[in-house]
Amino acid sequence: MIIDALQHALENPLYPAIIRQTLQQIQLRQPDELPPGKYPIDGDEIFFSVMETETRDINLQQPEFHHKYIDIHLVLTGEEIIGTGTSALTRSLIEPFDESKDLGFCHSIDSETLVHLQRGELAIIFPLELHRPMCTLSVAQPLRKIVVKINQALLK
Repeated sequence: MIIDALQHALENPLYPAIIRQTLQQIQLRQPDELPPGKYPIDGDEIFFSVMETETRDINLQQPEFHHKYIDIHLVLTGEEIIGTGTSALTRSLIEPFDESKDLGFCHSIDSETLVHLQRGELAIIFPLELHRPMCTLSVAQPLRKIVVKINQALLK
């Protein structure tokens, strides 16, 4: 997982080009003004969703992971806590992995680390990395964010 600010990530030469280019495409679309919904960049290979939701108690959120897609979580307004763990952790699945949604849910994250994201900050989450998004440690708060999906095959 990589934690960064959007303004820095847009030009960071150490990031794979596909990540920088995707973030630049999103920035060009003025994401603060986009209504909730799904927005394709390159069909099912790269797309993003604008979400308006509320944070949830961390104990009520199930950890998740993906096989195919890199996730980028970008906070537009509000703040979010993401629980995270490394890809080397054991994943105790709640139910079989859903290949059609590229989504698996687990019971917990061993040695969970909490990442606090504010407006304009992002987390880049690679396949198999456990994460528990949209969390709070207190009362639910409004959250407007983008979740980007990039097919990890595009990194090669």
